[in-house]
Amino acid sequence: MKGSLVDISNNSRCELAPVTILGRNAECLVHIEDPRVSRRHAMIRYQDQGFWFYDLGSFNGSLLNGARVTTALKLKNGDTLQLADHSYQFEQVDQPSSAKDEELLGSATIALIRSIKVIILVSDIKGFTSLSENLPPDELARTIGQWYRDCDQILARHGATVDKFIGDSVLAYWTTTGPEQRLAALKASHDLLDACNRIYTEHQSVFDQIEQGFSAGVALHMGEVAYGGMSQSEFTLVGDPVNLTFRLESLTRNLDANVLASSIFFENWPEGCSYKKDLGSHKVKGRAKPVDVCAITSFPPN
Repeated sequence: MKGSLVDISNNSRCELAPVTILGRNAECLVHIEDPRVSRRHAMIRYQDQGFWFYDLGSFNGSLLNGARVTTALKLKNGDTLQLADHSYQFEQVDQPSSAKDEELLGSATIALIRSIKVIILVSDIKGFTSLSENLPPDELARTIGQWYRDCDQILARHGATVDKFIGDSVLAYWTTTGPEQRLAALKASHDLLDACNRIYTEHQSVFDQIEQGFSAGVALHMGEVAYGGMSQSEFTLVGDPVNLTFRLESLTRNLDANVLASSIFFENWPEGCSYKKDLGSHKVKGRAKPVDVCAITSFPPN
């Protein structure tokens, strides 16, 4: 599947990358030299067999088919995006394969997918449904967009790959599992919490009006996953450890902990034990056996 943006003003075309940033910064793939456009205004990311559009907390916002973008939206062929006065049409081309191509793709896919041990991080905004119902659309767009932007930058800074954003959550991973990468995962978790505090402080008057804060839970786990090219254009990871990490994140509400990790995250890493407090075994949805869970009580310095 290929995607492109066509500038409606001059019919020029930009082929989309797996991650495309739109904005005033000269490094943006879609560069828009307009002071009303933020430096990193919006993002288009290919995931789940489609292109998804995210406003990155821009001051003036983004429109999709004339409506303000408040959270991630999957683009459809012919959709119109507007940033300030700059309008773009999204075009998507599905690439059907012949039987021979499918046979070649099948063998290539098998060759590309491998089993690998990874560190997995999941973070999810708490109370997102209530935020969506109570925040004015402009404030919701800025808040969630800022969270998308901060997550993307924080995780990249700490060496993680963002697999996908799923509405109000993010899935990321490290493809090596040594002490250095586990420290990086703890540092990233700390910075994600800090980002939420910063967002709350910047929008405190709005949050106070709806009597709600802004925070996120974070979960860390480690395990063997199927990792590689799941299609001609998508590179991702799947497997039970991914599902378990999402389940662990949901426990942050019940256990009153901002960051939880599985005991497996600390295996063969005695130095890391100073950062945790054992919370015992807990049952998680979809699993017969309980899981040993740890709360992260301190973080390594950045």
